Amino acid sequence: MLASSTLANSVRYNASSHVAIGSSGCGKSSPYTLGKTTVATGTYAGVKWTYRIYVPKAYKSTTPLPLLIHHPGWGMSAASEESGAGITALSDTYGFISVTAQGGDDNSNRGGPWYSWNAVGTTQSPGPGGYTCTKKANYPEYCYTSCDGCGNHNPQCDWTTCEETGPTPTGTGLSNVGGFIPSLYDTLESQLCVDTSREYASGESNGGMMTYQLGVDLATRLAAISPEFGSFHKGFAMAPAVGVPVIDLHGTKDTTVPANVSLSADGYYYTTTDEIFGGNQYSRGWMTSNGCKGSSSHYPTKWDGQQGMYCVSMGDCPGGDVVRCSWNGGHNWLLNSATANGPFVLDFLFQWTKPAHLGYGYTVAADGVRGEPRIALLGDVTIVGTTEIGVPHPDESSITAQAAFAALDSTLSAVVEGPIRQLHYGNPKHGCRADEEVVEAGTGTVCAPKMGINDDKSPKCLVGGAAPSANSCPVDAAVSVHSKAWPVCVGKGAHEEMDPYDEGLFHCLLVCPCTGALDDMSSQDCGPVAHAHCPSGARCEMGELRNRAQGVCTYV
Repeated sequence: MLASSTLANSVRYNASSHVAIGSSGCGKSSPYTLGKTTVATGTYAGVKWTYRIYVPKAYKSTTPLPLLIHHPGWGMSAASEESGAGITALSDTYGFISVTAQGGDDNSNRGGPWYSWNAVGTTQSPGPGGYTCTKKANYPEYCYTSCDGCGNHNPQCDWTTCEETGPTPTGTGLSNVGGFIPSLYDTLESQLCVDTSREYASGESNGGMMTYQLGVDLATRLAAISPEFGSFHKGFAMAPAVGVPVIDLHGTKDTTVPANVSLSADGYYYTTTDEIFGGNQYSRGWMTSNGCKGSSSHYPTKWDGQQGMYCVSMGDCPGGDVVRCSWNGGHNWLLNSATANGPFVLDFLFQWTKPAHLGYGYTVAADGVRGEPRIALLGDVTIVGTTEIGVPHPDESSITAQAAFAALDSTLSAVVEGPIRQLHYGNPKHGCRADEEVVEAGTGTVCAPKMGINDDKSPKCLVGGAAPSANSCPVDAAVSVHSKAWPVCVGKGAHEEMDPYDEGLFHCLLVCPCTGALDDMSSQDCGPVAHAHCPSGARCEMGELRNRAQGVCTYV
C-alpha cells in the first residue's frame, strides 16, 4: 500500500487513459453563460469578492472539465488580468473552465487600485527573517483597513489586504481553515461539472505569490501551479507536503520581484528562486517535496530562444516537474505578450493530474477509505452580468487605473507642451542632463535622474510607492498641463546591474496609468490615454513597478 503522501502526489496526465473524477456539480445546469465571461460575486467571512468565469461553448454538464483559477498582480483588476494574461482566451481551444479572481481592495488611500492577495508574509512583517522591507520603503498608506495595527512598525512593510484571500488567516503557514479562493474552488465544484483531479492555480506578481502559497496549502488538491514573477517574502518560504508540479517564470531584468537576489528595486526582501526550489533555513524546498534527484537539464518549450527564453528542469522529480524559466524581460508576462503567456501557462499545467483528489479539497487516504470532506461554499453568490473577455461589466464596480490616477494631484511643477532638453526625464536621443543617466525602462530608455546614497549607504530618496510623495526626485518634465505623471525612485542601475539596490544605484522614473495594453493582448504598451501623461515622444509601459496597474514613461 502506498503512503498517503505518495498517493497524493501529482502524476503525468495521459489523455488516452485518464479517468476524470466528476464533481458534485455534474448533471446540474450551469449558472454561468457559456462562451461569455460572467462576472459574479460571493461572500466569505462577511466580505464580498468578485470573480470572472468563462465556461467554454462546448461545455456539457455530464463531461468533467479542468478548472483553473488565475490571480492578478497587485493593483490589477480581474478584467484587465483576464485580457492581459492570455489564459481565458484559450478556454474553448483547450477545453477548460477559466476563472480570474479579484483580490481585496479595502484601502481608501490614494494611489490604487488596491487589489491584492494576503500571502507569503505580505502582512506579517517583521517575520522570522526580520523586516520584509528597508526603512526607505516605509509607506503607511500601504496599510489596508483590515490590517489593524500594521502601521505601528517602523519600517511599515505590510502591503496587501489582511482579509482571508487564501487558506490561512495570516496568509502564511499551514493552518488551512478556509478563505476566499479555497471556497471558490468548492463553490465551482458544486455548480459545474469539474474534473476534481485537474484543478490548477496560476498568477502573476502578487498573484504569483498567492499561487505559491496555494501550492503549499492546497498541495493535496492542486494538480500543478504556475507562479509568474512571484516569490515568498524573506523568512516565509515554504514547500508543499506532497508533490506539486511548478513552473516559475521571471524576466532577467525584473528588479520588482527579482529571481536571483533578495532585495527588490523598491526596497522589499524576497526569497530567491534557487532557495524556493532548493530550500533554505525556513523551508525544505520544492525539490525535496517533489522528490527531485539528479542534475538539472534543459526543459524545452516552443518559445526557446525568443527574447532569450530558456527553461531548466531541476532534476528527475517523481512528484512532478520543478521548472524555472527566464527571458530577457522585466516584471511582465512572457515576451510581454498575452498570446505567448497563455499557452506557456496552460501547456505546463495540463500535463498534470492529481488522481487522489476526490473533491472539496478531500484526498483519498492510503487505505482507500473516503470520509466526509469539509465543504466551505461562498455565500450570496450573485451573477452580476455577462461581457466579453477582458471587458469590464458596467456593474462590476472595478476601480480602473485611469480613474485612480485622475484623482491624484498634479505633481510636476514645470509642465510645458513639447520636449525641452533642460528638463528631466527626457529622450536620451536628445541628450541627458549632467545629473541624469540613460536607464533602460520597459522596452526603451529614458534620461533618469541619479539619486545616489547617503553616508550610511541608504538611498537619498524614498523608494517605491503607489502615489506621489516627497521622495526627493526632481519634479520638472516636459509634459502636458493635463499630465498626472509623478516621479518614483527605484533601485535601478544604468547597466543592468544584478543587485542595484545593494549596490547603491538609485534613479527616478515617471509613473503613468496602465490599462490600455490589455485591450489588444499583444504588448506592454499601456495605450494612448496613458501615453498622454508622459513627455512628448515617450510612451507608458508596464513591467517596472509593484503596482501592475501603473507603468513608467520610456522612449522606444
